[in-house]
Amino acid sequence: MKLRELLAVVDSVEQLPNHPTFEDAEVRGLKTNSHACSAGDLFIGMPGTRVDGGEFWPSAIASGAVAAIVSAEAVQKNPPNSEAVVISANNMTQACAQIAAAFYNYPSQKLKMVGVTGTNGKTTTTHLIEFLLGKAQLSTALMGTLYTRWAGFEQTAVHTTPFAVELQQQLAEAVNAGCEFGVMEVSSHALAQGRVLGCEFEVGVFSNLTQDHLDYHSDMEDYFAAKALLFSPDYLKGRAIINADDAYGKRLIAALNPEQVWSYSVNDNSTDLWMSDLSYQPNGVSGKLHTPKGDVTFRSPLVGQYNLENLLAAVGAVLHLGLDLQLVASAIPEFPGVPGRMERVQISHEQDISVIVDYAHTPDSLENLLKAARPFIPGKMICVFGCGGDRDRTKRPKMGKIAADLADVAVVTSDNPRTEDPERILQDVLAGISPTAKPTVISDRATAIRTAILQAQPGDGVLLAGKGHEDYQILGTEKIHFDDREHARDALQERLKIEN
Repeated sequence: MKLRELLAVVDSVEQLPNHPTFEDAEVRGLKTNSHACSAGDLFIGMPGTRVDGGEFWPSAIASGAVAAIVSAEAVQKNPPNSEAVVISANNMTQACAQIAAAFYNYPSQKLKMVGVTGTNGKTTTTHLIEFLLGKAQLSTALMGTLYTRWAGFEQTAVHTTPFAVELQQQLAEAVNAGCEFGVMEVSSHALAQGRVLGCEFEVGVFSNLTQDHLDYHSDMEDYFAAKALLFSPDYLKGRAIINADDAYGKRLIAALNPEQVWSYSVNDNSTDLWMSDLSYQPNGVSGKLHTPKGDVTFRSPLVGQYNLENLLAAVGAVLHLGLDLQLVASAIPEFPGVPGRMERVQISHEQDISVIVDYAHTPDSLENLLKAARPFIPGKMICVFGCGGDRDRTKRPKMGKIAADLADVAVVTSDNPRTEDPERILQDVLAGISPTAKPTVISDRATAIRTAILQAQPGDGVLLAGKGHEDYQILGTEKIHFDDREHARDALQERLKIEN
């Protein structure tokens, strides 16, 4: 693609370069890492939290990049000579997204896109939507916290929502692979940073908003404003599916055109999607689904009210996309679940305790997990959890109080301490727990998991909260291999040997 054609779509470029090679320059690839540039690439220098990547444009040009587009500050700090094509943009986030979408020929317009945002429930909801579309034999790309995947391709995710260049490239590859639909978790960071500019969504889903990411967003209003961007005309071209059981969901419903919205609630029959006649069993829940497309009985293997909300959101999305309600209802019982979301760890039929691994890492999600698991644990409920370092400190005592109030035994441990002192994090958590609750404090997570499982009595349940699908622990700035499920299996094997 011609460089001049790419720059023509960038609103924030005030002046095109006056350079003899500009008119004929051909762009063969996009790079945001100057060291990764090769002949024919356009280098996009993105400002970072510590350093402006645009300052490294000389390295990109030396590696063969045909041009570099960087911030005005980077140009001032490192002015180009007459030999280099360096373009200045006053909004690099917007420029990057616009260039990426144009270079890959606007792939989101060739897919029916579903964007799911909210604090909790994004991963389960997107997996449900992908599963239901698959049951209708519709080729679907899934992009989210765990991985990007479609038929014949799977790649572990680094970010919940990729940055613009990677995102548009993946969408283009999904189109080339024959996908008709794209289902994407859309994070507040991605919306605030403009990573999804250039994407058009046929369906936007809002699950809920609870305290999280306040190390990045200034307050809950700033957090909500970022989430709400998905439902602006820049992104949403079709229908919004919004949780009316959530206070922020109610605000969003009130702000949008009613004809554009389907609201959902587990029990409120004034919404567009709701449930009745609910019956809870150890292996799931059954009841009646009420939708704009009719009513139907259903059975779901997922437990907890929050999973019923996720189910309603997914059903609303696929019904808007044209799926038959009876097909949807017949497929729901077959949903296999999501790695690290209420995932049971079972090594033997002789196992006399239940062990559940879940990603719950916010006050709201931890409370939901404990309430959802309680009916299925006849004995004591033991909750092993921690809070991540270098993240919102204000949620730590709240999570401590929730665990102490709702679990029979709270085991406080580490969860990705990063560069913070693990002991300080533990003290922040303990500040929310009454000393009379007598929590168990074990800084080493592996030891905490082993201790909880070995000390559990028959009929007890051990909940390992916070890391879910993650197979690493972040200590300092280093990632080491650590999987709650692996440590749980080891402890269960040890328990089995002791008992036998």
